[in-house]
Amino acid sequence: MKRSRSFITHSVTLILLSWKTSLLAFTPNPSCNSHHPHPHLTIHQTSPENGHSPNQASTPLFSTANHPPTNHTTPPKVTGVTLKMAFDSSPTWGVAESTPTSQRFTSPQSLDMVHRLRRESCAVLVGRATVERDDCSLTVRRVEMEGGRVQPVRVVLDPELKLIGREFVVLTDGLPTLVYHAVGECTAESEDGKTREQVSDSVTLVEMKKHPDNQQCALSPLEILRDLSSRGLHHIMVEGGPATARLFLNAKLVDRAILVRAPIQFALPVPAGFDEETLKEAGLTMIGTSMMGGDKVEYWTKAGTEWPASELSLWP
Repeated sequence: MKRSRSFITHSVTLILLSWKTSLLAFTPNPSCNSHHPHPHLTIHQTSPENGHSPNQASTPLFSTANHPPTNHTTPPKVTGVTLKMAFDSSPTWGVAESTPTSQRFTSPQSLDMVHRLRRESCAVLVGRATVERDDCSLTVRRVEMEGGRVQPVRVVLDPELKLIGREFVVLTDGLPTLVYHAVGECTAESEDGKTREQVSDSVTLVEMKKHPDNQQCALSPLEILRDLSSRGLHHIMVEGGPATARLFLNAKLVDRAILVRAPIQFALPVPAGFDEETLKEAGLTMIGTSMMGGDKVEYWTKAGTEWPASELSLWP
């Protein structure tokens, strides 16, 4: 009887420790807890009986009804999706030189702005190719953290789990990272089980159905945003690369965009694959520009979305 009680106590302790670790892995920036909905999108609640979404029941995409605010909660200034991209000044909108290694090409002032935007975000989202090319940390480093803020959660779209088992910073530095991948069709179950043993406690693998309109292993950006919202992450910064930017633009899920145009031209540029027409088709309108160092910065918003500050250059 004593042995049985000891076993039960030990098991309960392990469960509690596991639950606590899971909570610690996703403690969002205090400013990310809010009851402010996403301005354009809603989640249709799925009926458990038929699996369909009833028309009469819907919840704002970034609602936090299931995530009550903490004692230090303050409403965020921003919700939704902010796209940030940097280009050269060529007509192809080059995002990098066609070389094995990439180098920064924007001004220090623009780089500071990027870190301020990360600080204002609940999560920073990139695609697999960006991690492979830059081995980026996606953390706030060049500006001070304020008001009890914590580092944003890193989000990586890796449909086929090609990054797992490799030594990239976002997978090994101990800070929270969500890795979204396609379930079943793109990753064999046995391979997926083996993969889970290769990730650290700070990395969470999230299975998603592949995009219904795509024959390849692309993920649905809307479903990703819904999942992030369910985790209490309400302002998502999409930082790259161009394929990931196109994914969210084509789905018309970008609420605002900050585009940095550096005064250089790559000799052999990697084209962004989108331009002003793409942004306009995504429902965005350029509302102004500013200069940061030698870079020209363009500010775009969706109709009905106000800029978070009275002057464009004041946010982020």
